[in-house]
Amino acid sequence: MLTSRREFLNASGHGFGALAASVLLAEQTTAGSGTPPADGTQGILRSLHHPPKAKRVIQLFMAGAASHVDLWDHKPALEQNHGKPSDFGEHVEAFQNGLGPWLKSPFAFQQYGECGKAISSVVAPLGDCVDDMAFIHNMIGKTGVHSQATYLQSTGFDRPGFPGMGA
Repeated sequence: MLTSRREFLNASGHGFGALAASVLLAEQTTAGSGTPPADGTQGILRSLHHPPKAKRVIQLFMAGAASHVDLWDHKPALEQNHGKPSDFGEHVEAFQNGLGPWLKSPFAFQQYGECGKAISSVVAPLGDCVDDMAFIHNMIGKTGVHSQATYLQSTGFDRPGFPGMGA
């Protein structure tokens, strides 16, 4: 049951996202092939504001991989608050022992490329490629339980039983 306006809007957002995805997936285009569809459209976007460069997208989701905070997602606030008790101002679902203190990355970060993307010393050899990579930093969730966050990332729901991309 939705108990607040915020929860209602959040749930509605997932529904609108699914609606948009169904329209996008229903379009019969030849994306990436270099030839326009027979009806002359560009899929859901009737005209693009710039010529497309990417022909394909490969999503690498590596459950159990190193934390994004230790690889590509530099968080200066973690350095400032290192060791202090964590407080999100609202309930956050956590593991059995609860939330520990803030912990900064043990690795040094340095800026690379024309874009100035900060990446850690662990992945420094990729510094030459950062201008050709896309980084998504706008995903949020209200759980520290990784299995639930994995469901949320792939389906839009934090509980199993809903289809994900490629289903």
